[in-house]
Amino acid sequence: MPAGARRHQQWPLTAPHVMSERRGLRAAAMGPPLRRVLLLGEGNFSFAAALCGARGTHVVATCYESEEEAAGRGGAARSIRRLRDSGAEVVFSVDCTKLKEYFLPGKREFDRIYFNFPHCGRKAGVVKNRELLACFFHRSQDKSFCVEGALNHIFTRSTPPLCLTPMSCKTQLGSQKVSFQVPQVLADKINRGFLKVNSSHPVRTIKEKLSAGLSQAFPLQNISSCLPLLHQGHLQGVCHSNIFWIALSPGEAPSTEETSQGLENAVWFSHFGQDTDRSVQEGCPIPKQFYLRPSLLPHAQAIIQKGAFSPGTLHVLSGPVFRQCRITPCSMPVFHEMLVVLAVRRGTENSCIQMLVDNIKTTTSSLHQAVSGIKPSISLQEATSFGTELNDFAAFECQLGEIQHFICMGTDPDPSGSCVGVIRTAPDELKNSDLVVVSVSLNLDLLAMLLCGISDWRMLWTSDRRFLQQFPEGELRLFKSFSLYPPSYVHDVSFWVPDGEEFDEVAFHTLARRVSGEMVISIQLRDSFQQPGTGRRSLCYRVTFQSCDRALGCREAAEMQLRFREEMQQHLGVTLR
Repeated sequence: MPAGARRHQQWPLTAPHVMSERRGLRAAAMGPPLRRVLLLGEGNFSFAAALCGARGTHVVATCYESEEEAAGRGGAARSIRRLRDSGAEVVFSVDCTKLKEYFLPGKREFDRIYFNFPHCGRKAGVVKNRELLACFFHRSQDKSFCVEGALNHIFTRSTPPLCLTPMSCKTQLGSQKVSFQVPQVLADKINRGFLKVNSSHPVRTIKEKLSAGLSQAFPLQNISSCLPLLHQGHLQGVCHSNIFWIALSPGEAPSTEETSQGLENAVWFSHFGQDTDRSVQEGCPIPKQFYLRPSLLPHAQAIIQKGAFSPGTLHVLSGPVFRQCRITPCSMPVFHEMLVVLAVRRGTENSCIQMLVDNIKTTTSSLHQAVSGIKPSISLQEATSFGTELNDFAAFECQLGEIQHFICMGTDPDPSGSCVGVIRTAPDELKNSDLVVVSVSLNLDLLAMLLCGISDWRMLWTSDRRFLQQFPEGELRLFKSFSLYPPSYVHDVSFWVPDGEEFDEVAFHTLARRVSGEMVISIQLRDSFQQPGTGRRSLCYRVTFQSCDRALGCREAAEMQLRFREEMQQHLGVTLR
């Protein structure tokens, strides 16, 4: 039985101790190329003698003992004689751990290497025999195996798919406690606590490092109180489909006077059985217009208007915000926003902005030094000259109010960068006309993705412990994916758009998120067709199902496809083709 084999193995051998090879060379010249076989640790050479008769095989038989010692074994002399008569090579006193000392350079290639019953001899123990094998495998090879493109396959048990039970949230609204159902796409993201003190999540590490850096240049005050999740009314200029609208439970809507007092801090969660966000998607009227906060900017404005704002002090607000958006690797329905607000004297706002950006640059530079392979660069670009196509984060920020500058971060191989923050100046926020309010809004999730090399935002929200285990508290590292080739499933779906209606693509993407539990990685428009005569419009989309942290099964993907098609007809009013 072969103990080790490698085709055309070469050693830098120096001194030969070869006997009777003339016949073997003559035989090789007369016929086709022979298969060279090396035998190590032969005893009485009976195995070698039996093998030398095989057609097309040239045997090189060796043993550890001298010829005199080996010939004394029963039958050994007869086997050695047979080997030599057949043209085989017989080599004595060969140490298998020092093979390079026994063969000339032209004799170092073998098709097979056999080491039958490797043993140190006599009553050698297991430890010595293991050492013999280890030395044989390591010393007998001067060149390593080619490992370029090689893969190690590690099989682990996948985490079970999330069962997104509808969740009801209760909150204090004025003097009244009210409950509302969390949209299903946010059921596993509403109360994760990534920014809490005991969290080691990358978004908290970045937030804490940025705050520490800013505190070196400005007096800093963290708004530590729990900011309310709900707002009432409408955000002027913001597209309706980008907001997560919330319907309060029947009979719980407070009066206008009560809601003007604002939302208190107490919030707790419980499981609930109905999916009330369907009424919003179906266009049913909402008794009171409430929505999940899409930005922390209104909170900062409320603080300023109440007079609880200290000019010259940097106020920092942070927390998750919620926005409906399309499905892309860097577009997220929830992310952690860090809002920095500072009041400065009129005429000094430009120098203040530069100080803030320089501080952010310095902090991010120190953060990425510990992350090998990532070289981010921060740039400040004026909004009027910003030529790069806006990502979803920047596009939504433009709806919230005028932007003076975009903060962009570039990494190899995309040095042009992606927008990770915006800067605004608001001279009318304060009654004192001598002061101007400067605010900087940063997307901590995008920063974490760029600094840690995370290509899919969903990984930031995974429940798999292997993610956080890569990030000790207070440290950033280059993220290593759990799987290089997770299975994906492609499904094309085409349908007629309802007559006279504008198709809401954001609602289409949100529905895909809801039925798949974030298992859809991309949605691409493949074709748009308008039927002659009737004017009916048909769309065809390609939907790709893939998990970010587990092996998605074929049956699971098929069930999601069917459910998606059913929900499209029910909630979007389309007609499948």
